[in-house]
Amino acid sequence: MDQRIEVIEQFQQFKEIKMQIDLKFKTAILFFFVSFNLLAQDFELFKVQSAYYPNQTIEDSGADREVGFWEWNAQLALPQRLKNEKTVLIHQLSYTNLRADVEGTFANDETEASKDFHAISYSLNWIQTLGPKWNLAVNLSPTFASDFDQSLSTDDFFFLGNALAIKTVSTKFKYGFGLAYTTSFGRQLVIPMGMIRYHTNNMALDIILPNGLSVVFNKDKAFHYGFQARLNGGFFNNTSDIQIVNDEIDRVGYARLNIGPKIGFRFNETIKINLEGGMAIARRLDFVDPEGETFDRTPENGPFFKVGLSFSPKRKNK
Repeated sequence: MDQRIEVIEQFQQFKEIKMQIDLKFKTAILFFFVSFNLLAQDFELFKVQSAYYPNQTIEDSGADREVGFWEWNAQLALPQRLKNEKTVLIHQLSYTNLRADVEGTFANDETEASKDFHAISYSLNWIQTLGPKWNLAVNLSPTFASDFDQSLSTDDFFFLGNALAIKTVSTKFKYGFGLAYTTSFGRQLVIPMGMIRYHTNNMALDIILPNGLSVVFNKDKAFHYGFQARLNGGFFNNTSDIQIVNDEIDRVGYARLNIGPKIGFRFNETIKINLEGGMAIARRLDFVDPEGETFDRTPENGPFFKVGLSFSPKRKNK
């Protein structure tokens, strides 16, 4: 969502530029500007990140059992501006790996085991100018989410998406509202969305409800810092045994709200390293059997640490 809002902001600035060029070169030049100048303000063309959640006791497990998590994510985003000059498309490929590490007493035996879940998605972000102050941002994300221990099936497929109408009040302030079909809460839900964006020369405040908020200071400097509260999760098809549940499991839902400070280092205006830490709260780990019964194996709240590396287009000198 942040990616699309940045494109809207830069797209509106781009429309004011008067370009006197031959028609046969127009498409190539437009794509060049979309790919580099249009997307300043930290549009991330490529990003990798990893997060670590140390083992925590499983709530209400009735036994000495713990679970911890590693997460890895990589994504590639490519923009495309259409000839009508009112539409921008962003094509995004993403891969996520979630590894659950469990240890404790299972069937009277001390056990340590790991279980991996994967999500592979293609996202089409469509940004349409509706008028001088209004834009429509639509995201469609066909996704495969599974342990991939067996061949792909229709049970591994989820079609997610959202739509957001965004109004530009001023160069500093935007707001929006819409609807999303998401698995960020660890289950499939249709939820309303809201957005508030307030940027100054030094500070950036972004609120996307109900997923969280972020405030960053020194946002355009080589070193920047801030605070965030961000909800995220996933919903996966399961095809093999899971140690912490005795029953046959069909689906796995996972979610958490990360709260804490973050800092960033930017090199050569294109490469950025982000460090985040704090507490993971409001956690959720559910296992659903083929009959729809849910087994709660939610761990207690605990710390997390996250590191990310991203590449953005070089900013054009103002």
